[in-house]
Amino acid sequence: MDDPDIREELSISVGDLPPDDITRSLEWKMRRFLIIMRVLGWFWMLLLVATTLASDEGADKLITAGAMVLATVWTGVTWWVAQTESRVTSAWFLISDGVVCLTIATASFAADAGDLFHGGYPISWLVVLAYGRGMGVALAGSLLLVVQQSFLLLQSGRSAVSAAGSIVFVLYAVIFGWLFGMIRTSDEERRVAVAMLTAEREANARKLERLELANRLHDSALQTLQVIDSEAEDSERVRKLARRQTRELRKLVDAYSSKPPRSLRTALVQVASDIEDLFDVDVSAVIRVDAEMDPALDALVGAAREAMTNSAKYSEAGRIDLYAAIEDGAVAIYVRDEGRGFDVEHATQGHGLENSVRGRVAAIGGNVTIDSAPGRGTEVRVSARQSSERS
Repeated sequence: MDDPDIREELSISVGDLPPDDITRSLEWKMRRFLIIMRVLGWFWMLLLVATTLASDEGADKLITAGAMVLATVWTGVTWWVAQTESRVTSAWFLISDGVVCLTIATASFAADAGDLFHGGYPISWLVVLAYGRGMGVALAGSLLLVVQQSFLLLQSGRSAVSAAGSIVFVLYAVIFGWLFGMIRTSDEERRVAVAMLTAEREANARKLERLELANRLHDSALQTLQVIDSEAEDSERVRKLARRQTRELRKLVDAYSSKPPRSLRTALVQVASDIEDLFDVDVSAVIRVDAEMDPALDALVGAAREAMTNSAKYSEAGRIDLYAAIEDGAVAIYVRDEGRGFDVEHATQGHGLENSVRGRVAAIGGNVTIDSAPGRGTEVRVSARQSSERS
């Protein structure tokens, strides 16, 4: 983004941007990951509960089976809640999920089981917290699990090493918090980049439209006013030019409000007619190409008009030749006269030559060739491929 004027117009933060389809898709994929982790935790717990019921005679079977039923019901609730982002991130669900998971994590001790049978179910709570509230809240939840499990392990006569192993919950909180945070940060950067690119394109389009409007006003209104000023004593011609310019301005307003489709042939014939009316010079037009107008052809027609205007004003020729054809796959327009000509290398380049001819054609990736010398006339060639062929 090299243009400082455009850069000043763009100030975009992620808070200004609504979620797009890609963002919604990423959120759904993260929620699916949440569901998968919950189901894996449930399956892990199911295997351990089945083993406990089959082999641990000292474990309270009612509490053990009850914990499994609670995990099964709550897994179904989680699946339903996770279908909608607003539900799975709501405070009521996050708190309820914590109560359920802490209850399940306590069941092994309440049942006086020989081994812990809650498996990875409490870990899935950290996934829910990381998705719904980020790494900070997930870490707080993991510390609560660490304190709970360490206390219960020590109370049940387990070693301090077993209690210290509960710190692994913190590791899970960091991993899941970092994972979801990284995905969301990357997506936010993508959305800002896309919005900046879109805004830059729109700003460039507005800038080009303003430049095109300035060029068209230069081609029509300013040129007509110059002729009126030079022929102010001829009241009839002044009235004729004023009426003509009124029509031109109306057409210009219509063009910018509706932009109806035009053909290249029609546009060139109209330009030739305008130059004849403005400068009382004959324009001989040979047009061997026609196409629906697009930005590239608009630029070529504008450049050809400016070349004919310069020829009519400065060449002192009685006739201007206009020729258009397809050459090497591109539209080429020639403007020739047999007037006095000029030294191309040392000519002063004003608004007409620099902006209305070279600037217009350069903006569409076209080419401009000016062949002239004092006493042997001038030939201006402008060419470019149509916009549809370049895209």
